[in-house]
Amino acid sequence: MVVNKVDFSESQSENTIDVDYLQQGVIELLDEINLLIDNTQSDLENLTESKYDLVKDQITAAVKNVADLELRMAIVAPMKAGKSTIINAIAGQELLPSCAVAMTTIPTEIVFDAKTKQTILHLTKDTIDLFQNIANNIKDKVNRFGLESLQPKLDRYPHLLDLFTEITQSSDFAFTEQVMGRKAIDHTLNRLNHTIRLSSIIDPTEDYIARLKDVPRIQTPWLKIGKNRKIEARGNLTIIDTPGPNEAEEGLHLTAVVEEQLRRSSIVLVVLDFTQLNSEAAKTIKQQIQPIVESIGQDNLYVAINKIDQRRQGDMTKEQVKQFVVADLGLTNNDNDRIFEMAAIRAFSATKFLLEVQQNPKIQLLQIKSLTSLAQEVLGIDWDEELEDITVKIMAQKAGKLWRKSGFAPFIESAISTLIGNAAPKCINNALNLSRSHLLSIKDDLNLRHNAINQDTAKIQSEIESLENDLSYLESCRDRLSTMADVKIKLQQNLQNILEQLKTEAVIDVESFFAGEEYQKADAIKKADIHARNLLMSNLGDFELFPKWVSENIRAGIEYKTSGTISFKTELEAEYFTQQAIDRAKKHLEELILKVSQDIEVEVKKSREELEKFLIEETQDIITRAKNRLQTAFEIELDLPSPIISSNQEIQIERQLVKTKSRLVDDGYEERLVKKRAWYYWFGAIPFYSQEKRKKPYKKEDYSAVSVTEIVEQINESSDRFVDEIQAKVTVYLEKELHQQVDNFFVKLDEYLGGYLSSLQQAQSDHKLSLEKREHLAKSLAKLVPQTTDCISKTDSYLEKTQKIMINS
Repeated sequence: MVVNKVDFSESQSENTIDVDYLQQGVIELLDEINLLIDNTQSDLENLTESKYDLVKDQITAAVKNVADLELRMAIVAPMKAGKSTIINAIAGQELLPSCAVAMTTIPTEIVFDAKTKQTILHLTKDTIDLFQNIANNIKDKVNRFGLESLQPKLDRYPHLLDLFTEITQSSDFAFTEQVMGRKAIDHTLNRLNHTIRLSSIIDPTEDYIARLKDVPRIQTPWLKIGKNRKIEARGNLTIIDTPGPNEAEEGLHLTAVVEEQLRRSSIVLVVLDFTQLNSEAAKTIKQQIQPIVESIGQDNLYVAINKIDQRRQGDMTKEQVKQFVVADLGLTNNDNDRIFEMAAIRAFSATKFLLEVQQNPKIQLLQIKSLTSLAQEVLGIDWDEELEDITVKIMAQKAGKLWRKSGFAPFIESAISTLIGNAAPKCINNALNLSRSHLLSIKDDLNLRHNAINQDTAKIQSEIESLENDLSYLESCRDRLSTMADVKIKLQQNLQNILEQLKTEAVIDVESFFAGEEYQKADAIKKADIHARNLLMSNLGDFELFPKWVSENIRAGIEYKTSGTISFKTELEAEYFTQQAIDRAKKHLEELILKVSQDIEVEVKKSREELEKFLIEETQDIITRAKNRLQTAFEIELDLPSPIISSNQEIQIERQLVKTKSRLVDDGYEERLVKKRAWYYWFGAIPFYSQEKRKKPYKKEDYSAVSVTEIVEQINESSDRFVDEIQAKVTVYLEKELHQQVDNFFVKLDEYLGGYLSSLQQAQSDHKLSLEKREHLAKSLAKLVPQTTDCISKTDSYLEKTQKIMINS
């Protein structure tokens, strides 16, 4: 792979060329290693075929990983911070739709592929089938509840009404696997995101996002502007657009899908709005990325402060903003070079114009579609008049200047350089380490057979007997593991105590669940008022009993509360209220489980240390003798992971909580004309008519009712089952996993020594070959050993260069 000189700094240019050079060199080396294995299998007899086949498969996979390097960067941001604008600015075209309301509901991958000539959106068959199911479910809900009951909700989202009409009235609501062209892609992404949001509004009980196996994937060319011109030769950059925390409305469950994309990424970009640095959404973002940053390292965290074009006199300066971000995210001053200020809308205006001119070199100024947005940015209030005396060349120069002043150029160059200078070497480094490990194993096999073929048969036999004694001792050591039983009992008791505490804390009551938050915030008079009344027995005047997690729309539909029962005008409103309560309980339980997971991890770590101490004491002599025999170092460790305590179940409600009831309600009065006679009116001879009010009879009315006490009872029963399932998993862990990992410790040691024993036994067999075959074997070994050594030397050389790049990047 040949790459022209890149216009970065000198050291960065050298690193870039080294990465490309290493990538090609390592691919060639891995191919050479596979050829060496083929030759070893063909030249030597009685090899363990499965072992060498496995090695070949792993190295072949490593070749693909290095050749098809894909660098992933996840972008997380609060709604309207400019996340989509940043991605569009990188692409130079409006790949992602923008909207005045919450837009992103599903992640979208944007692959900047050097080989792609046009922009293509890819949807898998599973994704298309899922959205067809969503459309069918929406139709079913409309048929079941009727349009009238859904209308109040739909009225809050007028931008979804056209899609709602299309889904409910069309017999063919479908998507295609490939969509080409910017407008068609924009339309498709809008439909996908709006369909998810519409479904969450109509049926919040369904979590379709969790069922999404694949995310939409856009392939697009890399924007070749300035220093970006040479980047295409160094692999594909994949950016993942993720929904922000304040984009989750009406029952959307976005956290899990965002965290999945973060885990799969090698770098994370946090976008913050300069005008809202202290917002609640920004704080949520910081909490969300914290565990991911601990995993990938702070060096892989980038921060973009967008909308600096709105900075006014008296606002925070650039240095003050950096100091704020460093303190807020727990970074150090050394991390300043990964904090960028930018005006993405300016960068987007510039890149759109420059890309359009690149693609149409002879285009006339007034034919450029992106001219207006650029002119408004660079020509000021009289932009339309200024255009009369300007050329394409001058506007292109102004676009380049706007690009540089937007703060976007340093972000792109530094971020991309880090992706290539960090993620790429890591990928290469992993492949080299894997190959080196296999080469050392092959070299041990070859060396032993090569040395043993000329050794005395009696000496080989003595070594075999010594190894057999060590293996026999290992077996007796395994039988003496009474210590493990003590460790297991102690661990079992500690984990049981943790789970009992979880079960206790998972129980909720009506007061804390439905009024706790407001109770804590109420003043003394209101608190006294709460204590003086039975909760949910009557309205509490101007003090709103229901907590903030009950939506305003549902609160408006609540008619009255008596005897712990809440009535609603429609069944849909009652079901939605119930689901909100269940979601709240689920969140409460998830928070508890996170803490329990940490406590369990601490206990397991203590037990692992106890077992390791015992096992090392018992096997140290054998390991020392093995190292002396083989003249090599190897480590056998006890791998005892913490049990996975997450449950496949969610909070399940077994009884129907929404009940349809009837009641008699006052129907008011009606006025009627009544025929009367009175002595004072013509002495009763002539009748007259009088209008009188009469009370109407009570009328029967159906309504939906929910018992909050019953909700709490059902949630507690479900939580109890949930914890019981976790307890069962812990029991299985103690009975199987603990034993399995200790067995694995012995198996690894047994395999290492057993492999050496097999090699010695193979050497014994070699001595029984005819003289001609022994000579042929000796020649083959004499050729293969130096070839293997040469491959190891090349691997070490590439590893050294890779480490230098990783240190300097």
